[in-house]
Amino acid sequence: MKNSREKILKAAVAVFSRRGFHQAQVEEIAKKAGVGKGTIYLYFPNKAMLFSAAVSEGLEEIMAALQSELQSDVPFTEHFHILIRTSVTLYLKHGDLSKILINELTSGIGPAAMKEIEAVRERFIGFIAGVLEQGSRDGYIKPMDFRLAAAGIVGLMDSLCRFHFQSRGAVDSAQIAETMHAILSNGLLAK
Repeated sequence: MKNSREKILKAAVAVFSRRGFHQAQVEEIAKKAGVGKGTIYLYFPNKAMLFSAAVSEGLEEIMAALQSELQSDVPFTEHFHILIRTSVTLYLKHGDLSKILINELTSGIGPAAMKEIEAVRERFIGFIAGVLEQGSRDGYIKPMDFRLAAAGIVGLMDSLCRFHFQSRGAVDSAQIAETMHAILSNGLLAK
C-alpha cells in the first residue's frame, strides 16, 4: 500500500506541475501512477489534500536531504556553502515540485491544504534560520532577524530557480549556487 501512495504522490507532482492545480484531473494522476481513481481517494479525501500532501512531503524530503548533507564538522563558511549548493541542487532536482511552489501556491487550493503547505514551508525557513543563528553564535554571521534572512534566502533561491526554468537551463545549478553564495557571503558592492 505504501508503494501505491508514493506512486500517487510522484504522479501528482508531475501532473500538478504541468497542468496546475485547477486544470489537473485526478483521473490523469491515477493513470500516471498506474492505479485506479478510487485508490487515490483511499489515501486523500480530495484533490486539494492530494496537492497539499504532494507539496508538503516533497519539501520534507528536501529538508531531510539537506539535514543529512549538513551533518559534518567542516568550518561554518564551508557549511554555509554546502547549504546553498545542496538547496539549489535539490530544488532543481525536484523541478516539478519547485514549479508548483513557484506557480501554484496562490491558486486557491483551499484553507486546510494551504495551511499544511505553509506549515512545512515555515519549517523549511526555520531550518535555514537555525543554520544562520548557529553561524552567528559561532561569530561568522552578524546578528539579525534570522527568520527574515532565511525567508530572503528562500525567496532568492525561488527567483533564481524560476529563472533557470524559464530560460530552459541557460544557467545551471552551479552558477545559481555560486551567485547566491557570492551575494549572501560578500554582498554586491565592491570593497
